[in-house]
Amino acid sequence: MYQGFMSGSSSKRAVSLAALGLGAACFGSIPLFAKLGFASGISPGAAVILRYILPALLLAPYLPQALRSGPNSWRYMLFGMILGFGAWSYFYALNALPIYVASSLFFSYPALLVLFKTLAGIKLSSRDKLILVLVASALVMIIATTPLPQLDLTAVFIGLIGPLCYGGLQLVTRKTPSYLPSLAIAACIFSGAIISALPFALAESQFWQGVNTAPIALPVLGLALLAGLLPQLLLAYGSSDQSGRKTAYTTGSIEFGLALFTGFWVFSEPLGVGQAIGFLSLLAALYLTNEPSRLPRYLQD
Repeated sequence: MYQGFMSGSSSKRAVSLAALGLGAACFGSIPLFAKLGFASGISPGAAVILRYILPALLLAPYLPQALRSGPNSWRYMLFGMILGFGAWSYFYALNALPIYVASSLFFSYPALLVLFKTLAGIKLSSRDKLILVLVASALVMIIATTPLPQLDLTAVFIGLIGPLCYGGLQLVTRKTPSYLPSLAIAACIFSGAIISALPFALAESQFWQGVNTAPIALPVLGLALLAGLLPQLLLAYGSSDQSGRKTAYTTGSIEFGLALFTGFWVFSEPLGVGQAIGFLSLLAALYLTNEPSRLPRYLQD
């Protein structure tokens, strides 16, 4: 009986880990569908809405009750708006920069998290200082080896908004008590993301010049289903309160690695020695990051 219990427990853990890996792989497909979407006329703001619309609609029945429950719900709605703003900055960077630059900017969030701790008056550990060095050197190396015609500095600064938002949320949610059920939290966050992306989508509709060189159905379905709804379901199934730093690193490295592979293999982006060293430095910083969040794992991407 004991062996059967252990076997069943091991099988369940294996399935959970597989779900986490597949969910991270779905997030790693975002650059592919984003680039295809831009080629078919989808703007960054519209891409954010496509990514979050299905989870928001699926969880909409939980929203009225959550909003009536008190200030906690509005706090999570604000978190969702910050998340949507960060997602818009990532899509903007993906449109204007090579995938490897945009993704590297987003995965610089461990350094932004450390800077937030500094602003909060928290004494930095040796690990924190090493994270700062790794991320700073990685970004300098990656940006310095990017050809100037491909380097839009405005997009670089906008691209840093994403890790700023994500790092800030990681730090704030550690100290955010909540009595709301997980689905109610998710409803607030996804609705907040839609609310923050809507003004961008409306403004971009006035001047966005899509080249319309690709069919629109594939990126729409890809952003909404494969990069939007499916990973949320997979990570909701696979994550748990025991999902710690190693799990976060594993899923993050899968997502980051797939994004880089997409740029190299699909869009023929260069991969030099300097860039490879920069990517490895970012992965090392991600591995060293150990900031637990009160948000479920599937709400942190």
